[in-house]
Amino acid sequence: MKQKSKKRIFLVLAAVILIMAVLSAAVTGITAGKISHRYASAEEGRELLLANRAYYENFSQNDIDFRMAKSGATLDELLVSAGQEVRSFSFLEKLFIDSRLAKMARTLEKNGYELPPLDEIVFIKTDMETEAGASGYTHGTQIYLNSKVIMVYSLLHFVPGIGNYADELLWHELFHCLTRCNPDFRSQMYSLIHFTVTDSDFELPPGVREYYISNPDVEHHDSYATFSIDGRDIDCFAAFVTTMKYEEAQSDFFSCGTTALIPTDGTDIYYTPEQAANFDEVFGTNTGYVIDPEECMADNFMLAMLYGIDGKEQKGYPNPEIIRGIIDIVSREH
Repeated sequence: MKQKSKKRIFLVLAAVILIMAVLSAAVTGITAGKISHRYASAEEGRELLLANRAYYENFSQNDIDFRMAKSGATLDELLVSAGQEVRSFSFLEKLFIDSRLAKMARTLEKNGYELPPLDEIVFIKTDMETEAGASGYTHGTQIYLNSKVIMVYSLLHFVPGIGNYADELLWHELFHCLTRCNPDFRSQMYSLIHFTVTDSDFELPPGVREYYISNPDVEHHDSYATFSIDGRDIDCFAAFVTTMKYEEAQSDFFSCGTTALIPTDGTDIYYTPEQAANFDEVFGTNTGYVIDPEECMADNFMLAMLYGIDGKEQKGYPNPEIIRGIIDIVSREH
């Protein structure tokens, strides 16, 4: 009789735990839904990835070689590889991402922030081998997440602080989606680091394009800032290039990459950050990810949304005026 009683208690406890887990997941899903999103299957994700033709067809040979880790690779080879990398999300992974999105939604509500209009986000999981193992990137409002990163963090979600990196990643990628849906928001954000958005893209000169690496998060090179180079003020736009070809580097493009400051007047030359006396004044030093104003501001946006004006661990920022500017723009009373 005592054994049956213990079994009954165990079953009741298990049922209560299950019900609480289901209710918690439901509440998380509802809150996460305030940031409109869905998850693509491997099949749909593959179709969406390969439909981004303009991105892939703009690749230089340098792009293709570094992504395929061999000289003389073809675009067709790369497209096949990229398509084969797409995976489906597991239930646990979806639950983990929903928990981070719910936290983001609560942060917005708590602080009285209001983001500009945003189309539905589609999450796609991929191995990222053709994107140098990046943790995430975007096309439009498609957010691509690294399969290994998401698997590990979803499995270890119960470890205190383990979700911090995922939070940083999602805020960063969300920024790219926001700027694409809202040109005025993008212009406002870029102005915080002294970049002016124009009506058309600047063309990469031949000598620069030869070493150019495409960035899916950067759809346009249509903004410029004034840099002090060799005692002259030169209007430049920024792009990411490698300093050598794959056959010489024999590694991923991050190992030999640099920010290229390219004159807007069409001169076939680029300057490095070290050549610009005011590089840090322009981009600020809140983040080291300064390969483009889009990436720089995505990191600053993440810092502002996740850590607020006081910064991570209340340590502040080298350039708090950038963070304050972001908060002012997204505040409801603005």
